[in-house]
Amino acid sequence: YKEITWARSEGLLNGWSDGTFRPLNDIDRNATAALFYRMAGSPSYTAPRTSAFKDVRPGAAFYKEIHWMSSQGITTGWSNGTFRPLEQTHRDAMAAFLYRFEN
Repeated sequence: YKEITWARSEGLLNGWSDGTFRPLNDIDRNATAALFYRMAGSPSYTAPRTSAFKDVRPGAAFYKEIHWMSSQGITTGWSNGTFRPLEQTHRDAMAAFLYRFEN
């Protein structure tokens, strides 16, 4: 509870539009990008008009945040040019994201 309320008070995790947090749900890769963007202080960034990823269209949820994360070298996506925004963030990817975010 303490950690969840902290993350919400810091603006890092917002929960769902119905007011729930759903603590046992997994986090999707697109929401992971939003989390890192917010952890960086939501820096000024203009996303490209054309997506760097085949499966992330302009206007998609967290489009800006995904491309910011890519522009910072935190994510490279998959070798086939996809980001897979609705897949869960696996622990190995999270470790890589954290390492790249800090370095």
